[in-house]
Amino acid sequence: MDFFSAQDDARRKTRWLIFLFVLAILSLVVLTNLFIMLFAEYSTDYYVQDHTPMTFWEQFDWARFTAIGLGVTVVILLGSLIRTLTLRGGGKSVAEMMGGRLVSGNPKTPLERRLLNVVEEISIASGTPVPQVYVMDKEPGINAFAAGYTTGDAVVAVTQGCLEKLNRSELQGVIAHEFSHIINGDMRLNIRLIGVLFGILMVALIGRLVFRWGAFGGRNSRENNGIPLVVLGLGLLILGYVGVFFGNLIKASVSRQREFLADASAVQFTRDPDGIAGALKKIGGDSQGALINHPDAEELSHAYFEEGVPHLFSSLFATHPPLDKRIRKIQPGWDGKFVVPEPASPADVQREEDQREQPRLSPQDMALGGVILTSVLDNIGKAGAPHAGNMREAQRLLQYLPGELHEAAAEPYGARALIYALVLDEERGILEKQMRHLQDKADTGVAMLTKKYMGAVRQLAPRLRLTLVDLTMPALRQLSRSQYHLFRDNLNILIEMDGEITAFEWSLQKIILHNLEASFEHKISRIGRYKHLSRLHDEISMMLSYLVRNTHESETGARQAFEAAARELELENLELLKEPELDLQRLDKAMDKLNQLKPLLKPQLLKACAASVAADGEITATEMELLRAFSSLLDCPLPPLPEHEEN
Repeated sequence: MDFFSAQDDARRKTRWLIFLFVLAILSLVVLTNLFIMLFAEYSTDYYVQDHTPMTFWEQFDWARFTAIGLGVTVVILLGSLIRTLTLRGGGKSVAEMMGGRLVSGNPKTPLERRLLNVVEEISIASGTPVPQVYVMDKEPGINAFAAGYTTGDAVVAVTQGCLEKLNRSELQGVIAHEFSHIINGDMRLNIRLIGVLFGILMVALIGRLVFRWGAFGGRNSRENNGIPLVVLGLGLLILGYVGVFFGNLIKASVSRQREFLADASAVQFTRDPDGIAGALKKIGGDSQGALINHPDAEELSHAYFEEGVPHLFSSLFATHPPLDKRIRKIQPGWDGKFVVPEPASPADVQREEDQREQPRLSPQDMALGGVILTSVLDNIGKAGAPHAGNMREAQRLLQYLPGELHEAAAEPYGARALIYALVLDEERGILEKQMRHLQDKADTGVAMLTKKYMGAVRQLAPRLRLTLVDLTMPALRQLSRSQYHLFRDNLNILIEMDGEITAFEWSLQKIILHNLEASFEHKISRIGRYKHLSRLHDEISMMLSYLVRNTHESETGARQAFEAAARELELENLELLKEPELDLQRLDKAMDKLNQLKPLLKPQLLKACAASVAADGEITATEMELLRAFSSLLDCPLPPLPEHEEN
């Protein structure tokens, strides 16, 4: 299953999940309603001696039934909304809820350095923004999870046991598994599950409060005999937990289906079945297993790498398939023996990281060069399911990047300085004006760092520029909201200061701000709003026209490239716009609408872009940067082109 099919499947699963939960909530509302009506009759009979009991149908009243039903529904929806709002910060909120500690770009130990290296490699190989990384220090079990609404606010969290007990290959398998959840759209579903289940639990929590008040509520309650309140509270408590029971059944069923897909994706990604299988074997052989001890562990049980919470009826409530089944899916010939893990030595880990493959290409070789059309189309077709070639290319890019810049990208001041340095003008007068602006408006020290890194940034090979941008994303997400707004405003001003916005500047601006919006503005696109490309003729014309006008100097070349894209889409009435019509505000609005297409329609757009830029037989750095920008704005990962696909 590729990225686009997985996204579409996730949407279908979400609709089915919503249907099941609506059914469960309606059942809970009806049962609660009937119970309250019976309770009302019981309590009346209890207090009024001469009261004559009525049959159920004699006391039934549709107006009262509707009122009680609305009340119960409001309680459930309010609880769900409150819980969802507490997680509005996306992956960061979930990781902090679970006691995670952010691992910064300057990690404390070689184990954390290895973890960051693995996450960076997999991020770049998959074409997704580098997520923030958290470690749950107080968790000795071997486990991990990914959380967030989009790839822009995603985090990856691992337990201390995962960090210490797995070797690099096994850790890579676990992280690749979690990236499958990021790429395939599982994270947003996981957060919604947390909210809905908490809403159902609200009925039980109210029942508990009423029960406690009736039983231990104080003088007035004792004088009035709290038995009816005890009965009411106990009934609501039981009904609430019945709802939670069925909610957990639904959650477990949905989660189990996604775990086999994530395991298969991890193997496809790393081409190393021994890695993820080894991690699963160590979970089976470890005394702590995958256990999560945090008080809120149950809420996130469906998001873990492996079952993190013990269940009384494991076959019903297990959110993951049994360990042995998962291992045999990966290694059919497994002998059935688990492995007792031994903690990794920090010295061995450091030596392992130091001995990683060194870059083999010269700076000239790092230029993009010519790429045949089939290579790009193949990479788009494999979006979200990168292969070992993508991983090798990601490692190569990271290893060739100057160490000074890599380190600077890992902390907020350096990350801002690097982004500013990427958009500095080569014309001296404009450059001086830009630097004066940074000295006056940027946070203290950022202008100095920008000047420091400016020379090294300008010497970067073209294809390393976006790699550097990817690496800055976790550090930029650490900014405060006010710092983010200042950074965004400064970036826009620097770009516009020379009176024009180049294709690279537009690409960089969109990649950065689109991904940061998910963290700071909590902007989540309405995916699937448009079901046909034909409804967005004007928007597609704008996107393709901007692409060809910025990558072809002659009218003939631009028209040939545009026609190649149109043939790929098989759409009529697409219009190649002239330069004066390419308004960037209109382009931004067009990309917002195109982002709301059904997932299975988005690869057609990217393939049309690829056909356009490769119409002359090769792809330049500017063209590849625009492809990356479009893929980012469409929320579609675009892995780097592997080494063997370049001329």
